[in-house]
Amino acid sequence: MTAEETTHRGVRWRREPGGPTSFYDDDGGRWIEWRPGVDAPPRPPGWQAPEGVWRVRRPRWLSPWRLVPLAIAVFIVVVAVLQVTRPSGSAAKKEATASAALLGKCLAQHGTAEGHPKYSTTPVPCSSPQAAVKVVEVVPTTPGSPLCPSGTTPVEMTYLGVRYPHVECLRPVHHGP
Repeated sequence: MTAEETTHRGVRWRREPGGPTSFYDDDGGRWIEWRPGVDAPPRPPGWQAPEGVWRVRRPRWLSPWRLVPLAIAVFIVVVAVLQVTRPSGSAAKKEATASAALLGKCLAQHGTAEGHPKYSTTPVPCSSPQAAVKVVEVVPTTPGSPLCPSGTTPVEMTYLGVRYPHVECLRPVHHGP
């Protein structure tokens, strides 16, 4: 019996009866025996590995190697959803620090919004004629938190990315005798 030869996709192939399958490497000018894992061109149709030769198999769908990329993708999606739906902790901390810094300071009025006065978030000296109100207490807006004391006006300063900003309790500043 003689070897069977064919050309598939521009590559010459040779198969010995009951023996190895080889392809011709034009660059090297020699025949190379095909084995699983060898960097080789695709085999011709119907030229499967001979009986008894170990064959390369794809892992099962539920093997750990196939589940790892899926688990990583799910983890990334969950983290992204959590970051979008929850406010940034650093923005809430900045807001809490800025609100606490206003305690005992005076604020100037800058116009009105919807019939209510607007106040700047930058303190001014209490002896200044621009001082309209003084921050006497800062309370959180979470459910069950205390309310502003009587005689004060609650005002919420808006901060980007903070769902529940603190409430500043303001008392008017009296100028003059």
